[in-house]
Amino acid sequence: MSAPSPQSVPEPRAVAVIPARGGSRRIPRKNLALFEGRPALTRVIDTVRDSGVFHAIRVSTDDAEVADTARAAGAEVVARPATLADDHTPLMPVVQHAIETEGEAALVCLVLATAVLLKPERLAAAHAALLADPTLDYVIGLRRFDSPPQRALVRDGDGRVAMMDPTTFNTRSQDLTPLYHDAGQFSFGRRGAWETGKPSFTARTLGVELPRWEAIDIDEPDDLAFARLLFRATAGV
Repeated sequence: MSAPSPQSVPEPRAVAVIPARGGSRRIPRKNLALFEGRPALTRVIDTVRDSGVFHAIRVSTDDAEVADTARAAGAEVVARPATLADDHTPLMPVVQHAIETEGEAALVCLVLATAVLLKPERLAAAHAALLADPTLDYVIGLRRFDSPPQRALVRDGDGRVAMMDPTTFNTRSQDLTPLYHDAGQFSFGRRGAWETGKPSFTARTLGVELPRWEAIDIDEPDDLAFARLLFRATAGV
């Protein structure tokens, strides 16, 4: 899919923000992990560009190698201060910092630097949903829990199990209300919602369910290995 020029992208102005620290406690250099020979960050920048809805792509980083990778892929770089680059920094202030000098962008989409399985059409659909409903603050990607959380088991200190909610014992799994969690791929919102620090979970938010294979949250080394296998298996899908 050819990348659109900023002049060909429809208004209102939309910008993507990709946070990509250099450090990562559980997976060293996670944002530059290779997928079929190309860094995760590069592939995500391509996905964002190929969605056809962004006027600018901004990578927020504290790392020189990440910055060079982002520029080589055609993204802008926002130098992230050390105060926003530790393991405990939430994403909201990172996005706020990244758009301080962005000018006229009305829509802002946070995209994770490891969302290598995300498809461009998901971002385009989220963009269309925001434009279609002016009451929305955000559109986020969701993933359904693999097993119904209502039937969760807890263990005591001796390892003995009990149902967290015994009232669901006789309820068939298919009769339980489907529950979802944030897929950890993107949050597409209005600039005002980001600037005021409005959390998507408590705002007027539309949730879009993503396929299981498209929503891998890469936190542990096993997640990275699994994501690489899925990427190879779904190439071209």
